[in-house]
Amino acid sequence: MKISLSLLILFFLPSILLAQKLHYSSSLYHALQSARYLKKDVLVIIKSENTNREKQNLLFNDPEIVNKVNAHFISYETNYGDTTLKSIIQYYNIQNCPTYIFLHSDMELFYRSLESEAPKEQFLDILKQAEEASQETTIKRAKEDYLQDTSDITKLKRLINILKKRGVTNNAYYIEQYAKKLSPASFNDYQTILYILEAGPIINGIAYRKVFANRVIIDSIFRKEPEQTRAFILNVISNNTMFTAIKTICLADAQNTANFHKNQWQNNQFNGQKIYNEKMLFYYNAVKDTSSYFKLATHHYDKYYMGIGIDSIENLKLLERTDSTSRFKPGWKAKSFPDGLNEVAWNFYSSGTKNREQLLKAVKWSKRSIKLDPNPNNFDTLAHLFYSLQNFKKAIKTQETAINTAKINGFPTDAFSKNLLKMKSKTL
Repeated sequence: MKISLSLLILFFLPSILLAQKLHYSSSLYHALQSARYLKKDVLVIIKSENTNREKQNLLFNDPEIVNKVNAHFISYETNYGDTTLKSIIQYYNIQNCPTYIFLHSDMELFYRSLESEAPKEQFLDILKQAEEASQETTIKRAKEDYLQDTSDITKLKRLINILKKRGVTNNAYYIEQYAKKLSPASFNDYQTILYILEAGPIINGIAYRKVFANRVIIDSIFRKEPEQTRAFILNVISNNTMFTAIKTICLADAQNTANFHKNQWQNNQFNGQKIYNEKMLFYYNAVKDTSSYFKLATHHYDKYYMGIGIDSIENLKLLERTDSTSRFKPGWKAKSFPDGLNEVAWNFYSSGTKNREQLLKAVKWSKRSIKLDPNPNNFDTLAHLFYSLQNFKKAIKTQETAINTAKINGFPTDAFSKNLLKMKSKTL
């Protein structure tokens, strides 16, 4: 039987067109399942929560890119707020998006890239590096090797190196074991002390005390190393100690963390106390000590956030836009004011408090956050507070404003619309 060329083209055209589209899984679970079955890895494309739906990455319309991705990876596109990614985001310290992360089918991350706007050749290079990284020793295998002989410092260091390379910053336990195995003379070596610091020893733990005993090298590190390295060291030590404090509900470790930050501001008591308060608020909120949280938050946000005039914050915002060389203090960028006020207002709401005075205080903070940044999330917080105060008309009207604001800016409205339906259904 003869089949004309035109019929062959018509027959195969759908599959040709399909090959030129990225195959997305409907969920992370399905992506991982497919990866196990097809013996592939997973590419997770993480966008910002409020990414404009109209904005598409043109890379994924390129046939060469599409075919290469489909050949080696199962793709899953989502946003930073995806709850199925929560454990991955926390464990691998994923703080920025949009980003690409590459996972084995057991959810182990083996490569990541922040180059979301990378041109074609650069993205092809990212894919190549990811393919090569997928063949390297996994964290799971390195842990198994170490556990076979925990006295082997070489295997322990190899495990720590793999964890660090994958972006895992909570290596306090392993660095404690590593420090115990080192000779006293090792703590006179600059690189050894730097290595331990970058692994994030817990404040007042064995590793921490041993490295900080050598003040000459410590002072040298904080003078010579790049600012980015110094900032990373401070953050990872702080985060690991606070993680331990929360996990064990240890107030002393939380206070150690807060004081660690406060001590960086010995020449500025105002900023030092602000940082101390915010670390303690983070702890109280995480361990659900609402009494301590409410008490400190009320004083802190009234003094450090409401006590700063709107005009001053707007001037700071303008300065940040026009002077790229300016160095602003951590936590004092213009955006930190509306974000901080919205966060504490939401925390008051989500605590479930029925205390009218506390809710009205949160409303005041929420309204200020909207004046500084009228985004849909801030309106959503205010709507929930009005609802808790049983001011249902204001709650519904404010939630509708959240939806309209999201639409105007091209942001997703699904979550806000669901909240509106819940409010309306409960008031019927």
